[in-house]
Amino acid sequence: MPLYDYECEDCGPFTEFRSMSRSSDPMPCPCGKAARRILTAPFIADMDPHNRIAHQRNEKSAHEPKVVSGKPPGHGHGGGRRHARRPWAIGH
Repeated sequence: MPLYDYECEDCGPFTEFRSMSRSSDPMPCPCGKAARRILTAPFIADMDPHNRIAHQRNEKSAHEPKVVSGKPPGHGHGGGRRHARRPWAIGH
């Protein structure tokens, strides 16, 4: 079962293991009041450096995507070729 963070108005934040299907339901605090689930950032300091860099790039691209304009090289007027040569393709 995953570990979720909850916050009681009187006692403050606490964590509890709970099934994913019930994660959004209020959790009873040890004091007896219902506590709401709070969302926290994932702890990625222990993550593999390559995965962490990929995660950071994905986050950045979601908010600041690179804009590509113009046609790729080889797709202009000239030479009568319709498609540019693909160096990764095996020739026939």
